[in-house]
Amino acid sequence: MIGYLKLALAIFVVISGWCLLAIVLVDYIAGDLAGLFDTSRQSQAWSLLLLLALSRSSTLRATNLRIGQWFANSLLGALVSPALTAVRDVFASALRSIYINVYLLADVVFCIGTPLLIISASAGWWLLPEVSYVSLLIYSCMISIIFFAGLCCNLVRLLALGYFFGYWLLDSAMLMYPFVAPAVVQQNIALIMTDALNALLPAVGLVLIVYLLARRHGLQMIKAAISTDSSGSSKWVFSRKFFSNYLLLGCLVMATPLVVVITHIGIGHINVHMLFIGLGIWALDRYWQEDVASEPALSSDWRYFLKLSWKY
Repeated sequence: MIGYLKLALAIFVVISGWCLLAIVLVDYIAGDLAGLFDTSRQSQAWSLLLLLALSRSSTLRATNLRIGQWFANSLLGALVSPALTAVRDVFASALRSIYINVYLLADVVFCIGTPLLIISASAGWWLLPEVSYVSLLIYSCMISIIFFAGLCCNLVRLLALGYFFGYWLLDSAMLMYPFVAPAVVQQNIALIMTDALNALLPAVGLVLIVYLLARRHGLQMIKAAISTDSSGSSKWVFSRKFFSNYLLLGCLVMATPLVVVITHIGIGHINVHMLFIGLGIWALDRYWQEDVASEPALSSDWRYFLKLSWKY
C-alpha cells in the first residue's frame, strides 16, 4: 500500500513539474517576449529553481521514464508516437546544427574579442575623462576572470557575449560603448554592491556571531547545565563530534532564511532573458557538448598555452 502511494505521489510530482515548466515557458514567451501581460521575475526564478531541484531526484527521473514507456505502449502512444518521433528528430537535428555552429563561432569571438575589450577600455581611459583608473582596473579584472572562466565553460562564454552585445546594442552610442564600458560597469557594480551590502551584511554578521559563540561556548554551557541538574539520575556523555554535528545542523537551519533572502535579492538583479537563455544553454551543453569537444577550438589552444605557461 505504501509503495503504491509513493508511486502515485511521484507520478503526481512529475506531471506537476512538466505542467509548471510549460506554464513558466508560456509566461516568459507571452509576457516577457511578446509583452502581452506583466510577469513576475521572482515567481519565474523560484519556479525554475524548484524544477532544477526536482530534476536532481533519481526517483523522479525513473518515474518520468516509466511514464514515457507507459505512454509509448498505450493506444494513443501507438498512434501518435511515429509522428512525434519524426518531429523530434527533425527538431533535434536542426537544433544540434545550430548549437554546434554557435558554439564554434562564440569560441572564436570570445577568445579574440576579450583581449580587444581590454585594449579598447585602455584607449577609453586614455582619451575619455569619465573613464577613471579605478574603473579600468575593475573592468580589466572582471574581464580577465570571465575570460579564464570562459575558456573552460561554454555557458560563461555565451552569456558573456550575450551580455556584452546586449548592452552594446541598447546603448545610444554603440560605437563608443567599448571605450566607456569601464565606467558603465563600475556604476552597475556600485549599485548592486550598495543594495547587497545594506541588506545582507547585518544578516551575515549575525549568523557568524551566533556560529562563533555557539562553537566557543556552547559545549561548556550545555555541560554546565547538565552537571547542575538536581535529579542526577542519569549521566550524559557529550563528545565534540556529537555536538559539532548538531551545531552544524542548527547553523544550516538558521542559515536557511538567509539563503532565501540572498536568493530573493539576487533574483532582483538578474536579467530574466539571461536567466532563460542560460538555462537553455546549460540544457544544450548537457546533450551535445561532447560532440564538439573534439573539434579544433581557440579555447582549447588557450588552455593548452596557459597550462604550459604555468608548468614551465
